[in-house]
Amino acid sequence: MKWIFLIFAGLVVTVSCNNGNKQEQKAAEIPLEQQGKQPVGQTIIPGVDSIGAALEVENDSYDFGEVKEGEKVEHEFTFTNTGSEPLIISKVQASCGCTTPEYSKNPIAPGAEGKVKVVFNSAGQLGKQHKVITVTSNATTPNTVLHLRGEVVK
Repeated sequence: MKWIFLIFAGLVVTVSCNNGNKQEQKAAEIPLEQQGKQPVGQTIIPGVDSIGAALEVENDSYDFGEVKEGEKVEHEFTFTNTGSEPLIISKVQASCGCTTPEYSKNPIAPGAEGKVKVVFNSAGQLGKQHKVITVTSNATTPNTVLHLRGEVVK
């Protein structure tokens, strides 16, 4: 009885080892440069390029010139989704608390425009100013940097 069990176990091990070799042989038949190119569960259609969402800013820098201390400066940065999928902005963050951003919370369809409104409070901010606003989205380039520049005088 023990011998039958040992023979059966040996056959199982032999069969499972041979199956592993067949899978390795199938992978080896595919040229190396083509292995791993197609994600599992996705179909690639030749000639169709999908770039996803793409955020293209009309002008990524705004110079507000010279303002008196205590004044508020407002500016709207306009951008377009030049991609093929809806653009979703997940976060807009300013480099300091004196700058407050507001942005489109709804998905922006391909070809549609969106806005990022920035309000800069110049109170206590004397001298040359350069505020950086970072827009985080699902675009192919996930972070877009906007600049707000100017000078605050007394």
